[in-house]
Amino acid sequence: MINREIYQKDPATQKLVNEGVASVNDEKTKKAMDVLRYELETFVCNGQYKRGMEDILETYLKNIGEAQQPAAWVSGFYGSGKSHLVKMLRALWIDTAFEDGTTARGIADLPIPIPDLLKELSMQSKRHGGLHAASGTLGASASGSVRLALLRIIFKSADLPELYPVARFVMWLKSEGIYEKVREYLEQNGHIWQEELDNFYVAEGLQEALVYVKPNLFSSPLACAETLNNQYPLVQDISSDEMIRAIRQALSKDGVFPLTLIVLDEVQVYINEDSQRSDDVREVIEACCKNIGGKLFFIGIGQTAITGTPNLKKLEGRFRIRVELSDADVDEVIRKVILAKKANAIIPIKQVMQTNLGEISRHLSNTTIGHRQDDINFFVQDYPLLPVRRRFWENTLRVLDQTGTDSQLRNQLSMVHKVIQTNLDETLGHVVPADYLYFDSAEKLLQSRILPRNVHEKTMSWYKGSADERLVARACGLVFLINKLAGSNDEIGIKATVDTLADLMVEDLSMGSSALRSKLPSLLDKCDLLMKVGEEYRIQTEESTAWTNEFLSQGSQLANLAHRIEAERNDRIRGKFKEMVNKLSLTQGRSKVIRDISLVFDSQLPADHDKKIYVWVRDGWSLDESSIRAEALQAGNQSPTVFVFIPKRSADELRHQLIDYKAASATLDIRGVPNTPEGMEARDAMCTIQMRAEGKIKDLMDDVFSGSRVFQSGGNEIVGNDLRSMVLEAAENSLKRLYPQFEIADHAGWDKVYSRAKLGSPDALKAVGDDGKPENNPVCKAIRGFIAGGKKGLEIRDHFEDAPFGWSRDAIDGGLQVLLVDGIIRGHDERGKSIDFKELERKAIGKVTFKVESDTVATEQRIQIRKLLQKAGIAAKHGEELSAVQQFLQRMQDLANRAGGDAPKPVPPDTSSLGEIRLTAGNSQLLALYDLREKLGQVFDDWSKQASQIERLWPSWMILQELLKLAGKTKAGEEVRSQAQAIEDQRLLLAEPDPVLPLVKSLEDALRRELAAFNLRYGIEMESQSAQLEADSSWQKISEGKRSEIRQSCGITPAVSLTVGTRDDLIRALQKHPLKVWNDRIDALPERFACAREMAARELEPKSQTVNIPRRTLKSDDEIDAWVKEVTDQLKTALSKGPVVIR
Repeated sequence: MINREIYQKDPATQKLVNEGVASVNDEKTKKAMDVLRYELETFVCNGQYKRGMEDILETYLKNIGEAQQPAAWVSGFYGSGKSHLVKMLRALWIDTAFEDGTTARGIADLPIPIPDLLKELSMQSKRHGGLHAASGTLGASASGSVRLALLRIIFKSADLPELYPVARFVMWLKSEGIYEKVREYLEQNGHIWQEELDNFYVAEGLQEALVYVKPNLFSSPLACAETLNNQYPLVQDISSDEMIRAIRQALSKDGVFPLTLIVLDEVQVYINEDSQRSDDVREVIEACCKNIGGKLFFIGIGQTAITGTPNLKKLEGRFRIRVELSDADVDEVIRKVILAKKANAIIPIKQVMQTNLGEISRHLSNTTIGHRQDDINFFVQDYPLLPVRRRFWENTLRVLDQTGTDSQLRNQLSMVHKVIQTNLDETLGHVVPADYLYFDSAEKLLQSRILPRNVHEKTMSWYKGSADERLVARACGLVFLINKLAGSNDEIGIKATVDTLADLMVEDLSMGSSALRSKLPSLLDKCDLLMKVGEEYRIQTEESTAWTNEFLSQGSQLANLAHRIEAERNDRIRGKFKEMVNKLSLTQGRSKVIRDISLVFDSQLPADHDKKIYVWVRDGWSLDESSIRAEALQAGNQSPTVFVFIPKRSADELRHQLIDYKAASATLDIRGVPNTPEGMEARDAMCTIQMRAEGKIKDLMDDVFSGSRVFQSGGNEIVGNDLRSMVLEAAENSLKRLYPQFEIADHAGWDKVYSRAKLGSPDALKAVGDDGKPENNPVCKAIRGFIAGGKKGLEIRDHFEDAPFGWSRDAIDGGLQVLLVDGIIRGHDERGKSIDFKELERKAIGKVTFKVESDTVATEQRIQIRKLLQKAGIAAKHGEELSAVQQFLQRMQDLANRAGGDAPKPVPPDTSSLGEIRLTAGNSQLLALYDLREKLGQVFDDWSKQASQIERLWPSWMILQELLKLAGKTKAGEEVRSQAQAIEDQRLLLAEPDPVLPLVKSLEDALRRELAAFNLRYGIEMESQSAQLEADSSWQKISEGKRSEIRQSCGITPAVSLTVGTRDDLIRALQKHPLKVWNDRIDALPERFACAREMAARELEPKSQTVNIPRRTLKSDDEIDAWVKEVTDQLKTALSKGPVVIR
């Protein structure tokens, strides 16, 4: 059996109508419809294709009645079938009809529940204005406006011109009902409709047609052209509102918007790295969805997931339906459309593959794309392609065409269709070699400057030569592809070795690849296109030769510069040690104090080595092990230093690899980043040398560090298998040496001590198991003793955090807080202000100065102080009195401020005693308050009574001031004002009886009378003037509407009805109608009514008329006489109708 006989359809005669590439657009030509039909017939709706289509339809149907629809994002690598999927969905959405009457849904083989969902969509469309779909790419528009680009797609789907102003014009023709008439006129007069639209602004035929159809609107072609330019200007962008209106007008039928699908292909390509485009796309789609509602659904297409790039991530809130296509989806399409086998071929193929399973399973076994157990399940379906080689192609294609602009490189369907035609006449067991991809793509790779010209020319020439030359050409092509793949994806682990090349090149499985493995080295080692880096082959170009020479030159220089290699080795030893021990720190005791451990690589220890734990690291290149042991022994048993020795091993090999690494690095820096494909290949090769040297250096360093030794000061060696664990064990021992008094304050409850003490608790020390007095607690005692005459918080903390204490910050702050609460110490800030323990925040402790208290306050005294505080409404617990003093003093000051003030209030009370108390601090302040307790209690009562009286009487005084302001210089106002001034001067607000309220009532009554009198005078004058106006003959002849206009124009307003019943009513009336303007209002009435009579008279005068006299060119006396007679007659006729103005 030969390969040709295994296929259901002979690949030589089977055609790919669309060349394996789906184009998403709204083309309706015969060719486009034939392609669409073929795509529907071969559509494989399984896997993610089915799930994606199902999710989109279900989501849309569920949200038709909602305020808006989410959008869908379809993603997948190039060639995964994204465009094919959405193109099929678009055709199925509107059930595209073909010439023979068949429809898209009838042609496609669709799995359940897709047909049911489409049926439901059609049922919904009957109630919602039908179905519509539009598709295209935003990049098709050159204007840069996303709104206009989207409208082009929509207009085209609705058979409208794509240009925005022209589409608006055509929609206007249809709305006016003249579209057919205009088009018919054009075609009858020899014009082509589309050409006229294409030349819209200069289309003379179109202008003539509009003048003919709409003579009342367009008086001439010239006027028509001007109107069209003004009404439909060419624009670079439009607003979102204009876009929404255009979409509704284009798609709505009888005012109903249809169920609409809009597919935007290549959105990611359009956005690319342009952040502004990403924002514009999001804004446009959101505007459409929010304004049009649940009938509109968008699908966007991209190569990566919606969260794959920063610019795409901006869209994730809108594109909530995610459809991600994978290799498996493409594989299934290829297997069903291209590789489908006859039933009688399945068993023979299975037998051949099983027989050669050993050979197949070895292919690329050390890579991530090598043979997999589940490949066996697809042997028959994929034959004559091997799964390993298909994975090699898929990954290589992505590398070769990362931008996705070259369809020939990214279309697997088309490539598979071509490749299987190359071995149709071979016997069963002959498979397609992987190097086919190179020769199939070489021309395109050359054109896109990915493949160097000399490599292309030589491989193509050799391919046509002898058997050996052909073999070399194939191998070189594979080396090129593998170099590209390995350079872009090192995770795959593929290298262009002889084994790899043989695995990918073998064609006859029964012969195996052993012959190729034997033959290739002798051929390839002589090939001038290749260079060998270790066991790996690379394409050799002029650029790669230059890079190699630079590498050798750098290596030669480094070999003579020992200090640079030593510096590199020392840096790596330090880096390796830091990596292995990984930020050394310990947690000490129950209080879990974090102890940092410092690393030292210098030849001498720091000066403070007796106050910190240092790990002193040295290596066998500078000292021997016995010297390190001796130094550790000499340091003594009290030293906290930890000694580490790194032995000297494989010194020559390490030096060699360091030279290679630095030479490669220097070469990369010197040569920079090339701008040619050959240069990039050479750079990749140098990166490989660098990485290989790096890997060997790592292995050598691992071996060096495996012999590390750790010594405690005093000479004791720490034994173990893990360097980090040994160093930490030694550091644990050093902690006990460094902080011998740590145990005194080692308790996990000190943070609770601080919290309770801050709340004023007298027994806060119970949190650390101490029921005694604070002065007897060892931590508090030590802190008090250190403070003595005074210390800043920072000094206290530093002292007890350092050796020999090493106490936790909680213990130090907790002890301070307990001493503050108990009155044993006091604190003040940098300005000398006393600090209340409740207000002291931990972050401020460092700046506070603490002193030991000299005065003491007895319990009985504290009780009396709390009674005084309680009188002022302040509750304080025992021990918290001092924290309440400032609040008490402030409350007394506030009360004094309320008990007096500016006249007419009484003079403010004397508060000097409060100031005296403020000048004291701590216990002295409590004793000062105690001494003045009786006096302060009495003045509190007196001030409270006086403040209450002021609060009761003050509103009357303020009302009096408002009334006086409104009274102005009236007689009543002046009388009351003099009495009010006396009350203010003599501070009589609290006098008995109340002197203010009678003045308020007296002035209220006087102002009511004054206001009523003015209003009466205004009404009388208004009535008199109105009577005169009504008797006027001109006034009687004009209409009531004209009278109303004249009254308003002359400012004639009727008398108002004033409400002055209450005090508030009176004040509002006076504010609206001040007394000082009433005389002016009354005096103005005669003039305003005279204005009305004058305007009425003018209304009855005849209106003048303008007469245009004829213009002539006069050449004789007779012509002058004739013109004069004509003008005279015209003027007399006009004069009979009223006054004449000549123009």
